[in-house]
Amino acid sequence: MLPEFLTIKTVYLIMHVFGAILGAGGAFASDAMFFKTIKDGVIDSVELSFMKLGSKLVWTGVFVLVVSGLLLFSTDPSGYLASPKFMVKVTIVAIIILNGTIFHLVHMPHISRHLDIKFNESPTFLKRSSFLMASGAVSMVSWISTVILGMLRQVPYSYLEIINVYLAIVAFAICVSLLTKKRMLNLI
Repeated sequence: MLPEFLTIKTVYLIMHVFGAILGAGGAFASDAMFFKTIKDGVIDSVELSFMKLGSKLVWTGVFVLVVSGLLLFSTDPSGYLASPKFMVKVTIVAIIILNGTIFHLVHMPHISRHLDIKFNESPTFLKRSSFLMASGAVSMVSWISTVILGMLRQVPYSYLEIINVYLAIVAFAICVSLLTKKRMLNLI
């Protein structure tokens, strides 16, 4: 039995915020650890273990976010389906999950195979580094966008208007990440 001041929707919302904190916090921490560790142009096993820990935080956050999101949705399905903001958040969370899956299944094993190897001495790392940087850009923009959308009470724009702004920001972030790749990965 919940106290009078606490509704079931509030409980779901608290879970949802906690999931966002874990997911976004894990993503920001992982990215910060990644950029800190690559300053010397090499990733060692300790640095990789910290990146994997950050990844676990992100996946835990995503799980809590999705479960609590489904529970919130169950409180007013027609209202949520009519909300462009909600539909954009669902789309972006799907992108976060897809990007995270690619990062976990493609990028992490690739990084693991390059432990203690200078990035600029590995043709395969150099070849795939653009995808790694683009994935990081998608992750950061997506988490920030989801958190901002979640904080806004309402968004007076259509699904297409919101998603187009998001996609433009993602494209810009990818371009910036690719333009700064050599410097960030210490390849120069």
